[in-house]
Amino acid sequence: MFRVKFAWGIALAMLLASPARAEKIRMHFDSDSAGRPPAFFDLVVWGTPGNAEWLVLAETNPPSTPNKVIQTIAARPAGSLAVALRRTYSFQDGDLSVGLRRGSSGRAGIVFRATGEKDFLLLLLDIANGDARLTSWRDGRETELASGKAAVDHEWGTLSVTASGPSLTARWNGKPLLAAADPHPAAGRVGLATAGPGQTSFDELVFDAAPAR
Repeated sequence: MFRVKFAWGIALAMLLASPARAEKIRMHFDSDSAGRPPAFFDLVVWGTPGNAEWLVLAETNPPSTPNKVIQTIAARPAGSLAVALRRTYSFQDGDLSVGLRRGSSGRAGIVFRATGEKDFLLLLLDIANGDARLTSWRDGRETELASGKAAVDHEWGTLSVTASGPSLTARWNGKPLLAAADPHPAAGRVGLATAGPGQTSFDELVFDAAPAR
């Protein structure tokens, strides 16, 4: 019995001493049932209360066929965030991206490093005019970290961010969009987000977490 316990102790020590491996997660929604909410996501509303509805729908030409995800309720309060958080996974450093569809309306993008409904980072793009804002929410208070301008000139585009400690850089279709510093980097949840009124279509949420240091 002692030898068994000792062997388990050695194995556990080796596991804890070894660096965590990175894991790339891709959510393309193509195995989800059309007309239903996306699987493996928690659907919440932060900030000003308001209704929100997330559905998987068929799309003629998404980045991955045949489905996309859309937040369907257009008439939402200006201060209301509709958020779809991926279950199970945590993200602090690495690469994160999502596809957004032109012809949608409103501000949409990525929420990440979310440790709660009042503490998170939010990268939003106005899909109509290309205005982008990266904000930090701490104790429910919003602070703008950076802003930029994107050329929304294709049917679908890719909004992405790279996080490395306090350093944050965002891109639109691979081109630099903005850069900022996060004063309080922390591991947290990641997902899709829309702010205020409008409908936005998403596809291909991908995050590639860097190994834990």
